[in-house]
Parts: sequence; C-alpha cells; structure tokens
Amino acid sequence: MAWLFLGFVAVTAILGWFLTAKWFIPVWYLMFACAGFSVTSLLTERLSPTHIHQQEFDGEQTLLVHIVSDPIERERSIKLEVRVSQLIYGDSNQIIEGKLLAYLQKDSAATQLRYGDTIVIQSYLNSLNEPSNPDEFNYKRYLGFHQITEQAYVTSDKWLLLGKGSGFKRSIIEVQRYVIEVLKSFDLNERQLAIVSALLVGYKHYLTADQVNAFASAGAMHVLAVSGLHVGIVFLILNTLLKPLQKRLWTRWLKAFLLLISLWLYAAITGFSPSVTRAVTMFSFVIVSQLINRRTTIYNALAASALVLLIYNPFFIVEVGFQLSYVAVLGIVILQPRIYEWWQPKNYLLDKIWGITAVSLAAQIATFPLGLLYFHQFPNYFLISNLVVIPLATAILPVGIALIVFSKIAYVSSVLAFVLYWLVWLLDWFVDWVEKLPLALIQGIDINILETYVIYMLVATFIMVLIIKSYFWQRIFLGSVLAIFILNSAEAVFQTKQKEIVFYAVKGYDAIDFIDGNNHVFIADSSLINDEDKMRFHIMHHWWKLDLNRPQEALHTLIQTENGYLFDQQTILVLDSNSKIDDSLGQIDILFLKERTAQHPKEILTLINPDIVIISSKMDWRSHNSWLYNLEDFAVKSHSLKRDGAYRITLEN
Repeated sequence: MAWLFLGFVAVTAILGWFLTAKWFIPVWYLMFACAGFSVTSLLTERLSPTHIHQQEFDGEQTLLVHIVSDPIERERSIKLEVRVSQLIYGDSNQIIEGKLLAYLQKDSAATQLRYGDTIVIQSYLNSLNEPSNPDEFNYKRYLGFHQITEQAYVTSDKWLLLGKGSGFKRSIIEVQRYVIEVLKSFDLNERQLAIVSALLVGYKHYLTADQVNAFASAGAMHVLAVSGLHVGIVFLILNTLLKPLQKRLWTRWLKAFLLLISLWLYAAITGFSPSVTRAVTMFSFVIVSQLINRRTTIYNALAASALVLLIYNPFFIVEVGFQLSYVAVLGIVILQPRIYEWWQPKNYLLDKIWGITAVSLAAQIATFPLGLLYFHQFPNYFLISNLVVIPLATAILPVGIALIVFSKIAYVSSVLAFVLYWLVWLLDWFVDWVEKLPLALIQGIDINILETYVIYMLVATFIMVLIIKSYFWQRIFLGSVLAIFILNSAEAVFQTKQKEIVFYAVKGYDAIDFIDGNNHVFIADSSLINDEDKMRFHIMHHWWKLDLNRPQEALHTLIQTENGYLFDQQTILVLDSNSKIDDSLGQIDILFLKERTAQHPKEILTLINPDIVIISSKMDWRSHNSWLYNLEDFAVKSHSLKRDGAYRITLEN
C-alpha cells in the first residue's frame, strides 16, 4: 500500500512538470480514480487465493478464529464476527484468511466471550444467501462490503476458548460496557436505557423495533445514531473546559493534543461509525490548522477527511452513514447561511429557534433523496421534531457524561440521574407523540439510483437559480424537471401493464400476491399480515417498487375456486393436510403445497400433471424431501420456497 501511494505521488509530480494546467487536473482526477480502484482491489480480501471463499469445503471444518467485534446476545445464540487464521485438520494446520459470522449456541460460557478472544470452532461453513424475496434488503451484499462471505452455527460442544484477548480496542469496548453497566445501576427503565446507551456510546442493541420506528417517523433517527451532532457537542464541552489553556504557546499545543486524544477516544468508544469518524477527522484537521495558523475552509476539511477515510477503508463509500454524513454537512455549509438570511429575528429565543430550523432545513434538503433511495420514506414533521430533539440531545449528552464521571459520588450522581431520567423521558414521549400525529410519515416512495441523481440535479440547479439567477441554470433546472417527469411517466405506464403472481418465502408463513396493474390481492396468514416488521422487511419493498395500491378484496381477473385460484388463465391448486383430490380437476398449471398432504405424493401426481409444484416454507423437512424425491421421479418441475426463495411468475398483459 505504501509503495502504491509513493508511486501515485511520483507520477503526479512528473505529470505536473510536463503537463499544462488545462490537462493536469482532468488527468489527475483520472489517476485518482484508478488509484482508488487499485486500493479497493488490494483491500478486497475475498480475491486472495488463501481466503475461505476461494476454498472448497466438504463437511465440518475446524478453524482457529479471533473475535473481531463485540459479541451480540440474541434470544437463542451469541452472534460473533470472527477472523479466521488457520484451518486445522489432523496434526497439521493451513494458513487461511477471511471473516465470517459465527452463531454460537447460547449458554453461560458463550455469553462470557469478548472482543479479541481466540477460539477454535468446528462447524459447517455456509455461504450467505441471496435475498429470499424480490426487492428485499440484500444482506449478503451488505456483509460483502464488510468483507464477510460465510456464516456458521456452532453448538456448545463444538467450540473451545484458547485465550483471552487484550489490546487497545478490547479496552475501549470494556469502557463501553462499563458505561452501560453504570447506566443500568440507576433508575432508568428499558426504553430510557436503550435511548441513553445509543446516544452516549452508540450501543443500539437495546433499542426495540417500535422505538426505531418512532424516531424514524419523527425524523429524529440521527439522534440515536451517534454522528457529527454528538461529536460537535463533545467538542464544544471539551473546548470550553480547556479554554484556559489558550493563553500560551505550549499550553495551546497541550490543548490541541488533549482535544485530539479525547475526540478519537470518543470515536473509538462509539464504535468508529463512518459518520463519527468523518466528524472527528474533520475536527482534527481544523484543530491542527488553527494550531499552526493555517487558514482552512470547511470544504478542504471535508475533502481531506474523505480522502483519509477512503484510503483507510474504500468500502466506506457504500456505507449509508458515510454518504448521509458528508451530504448533510455539505448541505448545511452551503444552504444554512442562505436560509438563515431569509429572516433575522431580533428576539434571542426566536433567533435560536430559527437557527435550528435553518440547519434542519439545509440538512433535510441535502439528504432527502438518499433517504428516499434507501429508506423509501419521508418524515413530514422533521422541523418540529428537531426543534425539540436537538436541544434535548444537546442536554442529555453532557448530563450523561457527567453521570458516568461522578457515578461514585452518591449525592451528585443522584441529582444527575434524576435530571437524565426526565430529559430522556421527555425525549421518548415527544418522539412518540410526533409519530402518532396524522401523516407523520410518508412511506412507500421508491426511486432508483438514476432518479436519485436527477433529483439531486434538480435540487442543485434550483439553488443555483435562486443564488445566481442565470438563464443557463434556469434551463438546467427545467431540463431536470423534464427528466423527472419523463422517468416517472415511463415507469407509471409500465406499472399499469404489470401482471404477476408472487409466492413469497417468509419462514413459517404462507403469502401469495396476485398483481394486476397497480392493484393486487394479497393472501397470507393473518399473523403475518399483522406483523408490521416482517411485512416491511420481506414484502412491502416489492409493493413499493411496483407502486401497488393497498391490497384489495378482489380483482376482476382473479377467481377463487373450491381448491385454489384462477388468475389470468393460470390454474392454481392449493393443497393442505385436509385436502383430497380426484381425477376430475382437469389441467393444473401450479400446484401449491401448504403443508403435509393427506394423500401420498405419488397418488397426487398420478391424478394430476401440474406444470410446476411449489412447496411452502411451512412444510416439515421430512415431507418436503419426500415431495422433492417423488417430483424428480415423475419429472415434474419443482420450486421450494424454503430452499430456493420466492417464486415469481410474470404474465403477459
């Protein structure tokens, strides 16, 4: 890596000598892109011949691994991110590398594991699965960006602790655990503990789904994700406390050193998330530039911090937090001063309220296209939320830090705990109140990457029209509006003609969609329909992609028969444990097996000859395998929702 960097600098210097200014900048950008591609390739671990992804494993494998993340306790397992160092077979070892997810059977020994521990595991290695349903979140791709390609489940008798870990990062994680234990010792309920743990040290595993949904609906999710806001508050606290050191030259150096150490320690304790790392890196450049009396702009600090972080880890570029963080800061820097100039109230309180509003507007304008792309939603009351949430977060953070520092002093800690309790209670209550307001959240907005770029072009050109008021930018703005109109119109025309049947793969549930244009009939277990989290994760993203209306009771193209459905000349027979058939059914296009059938597979296949048999994810493995065996014997096409994921049939309209 060092040689690559030196070579890049040398070539740049040579080009700077021979090329004119006109050609130097575009050539330099091209070289920078090539260097970035090269660094990314070098740091892509799965390309190495010794990587676990490049090996062919047969049966259980014995691996020496090191835990490289803080273990997460789940209902029945302990989730570990581990780095493999050796493959053990017999009396010999083979050097091997790579990261995998290990799920250890939950017991008292597994709960004691910590970051840095070395263990030996014996298990089958399984490749990560593609999404089971159309337009579902691609967890395999997400883990791939984190260099994880395999997973394994390890029972209690198949792992052994070889050594306890040590080092700086383990110590930092222990500090995080200590902070959480201190918070637990005070009278905070589970909801408040979850919020404070997330806000103070970035530990979000206590948050419940309804809390996450409430903060997202209120447009206040950035408070729970430790970000530049938190780093800024910590910087202001430290800068105020260290202000007396500003008087002399050597004390200014000491102040800068203490600020840098404290900010990076805070980043470490909160897990080095991309947004926090971005903010701390930027503040570091600002601190150093002020110390050596060099003028710097926020744009230079942003660019320099991005360069440093991407050299360290090029995969940061695909992190949602990284993208949102930089775009939000750019929006605030460019737009906030101009928005603030719209109104300059004389009253101090109104001025502060307008200042927060201007920041919120600027950040939201800059980030809403990415929010639509990744989260398919828009919080309508984000301005109201931030007027209360930001001041509360600004108060909670120093009070929480003070509580940790003075936790051993009974009277002081009791007062601080009391104040913290009511601040967090107020934050939780307010967010819950905003979530319950009518039309608090617009969901189901689906845009692709091309539309995201066009929306950013629209926003940027609109800003340029307001600032410069040039005919050129007016034309670009109108062109962006026209592009959005054309893209949406073409998509709308296509969606009115869509027609398909989808058998979703949701573990433990049956779900079938009959889609005709923008209308559809969704037939599923009531327990699945009432489970908002499962519906949103597995199914609703496909609805949003196709711009479907709410499910209807009936379609003119769908007829429900005694044993199944007739949809656009497709005959679907549904069998469960109580269904019995004879040879009077006629032609069957699709046979859907919900569970173990009352009749033997051979008897059913003798009576009917379907084009395809779809096996429900609810069917027990014994019946499942029996059906697959008989289907192969009868040469009938099959699809297992449990094994192969959802089955989608596109019909002509």
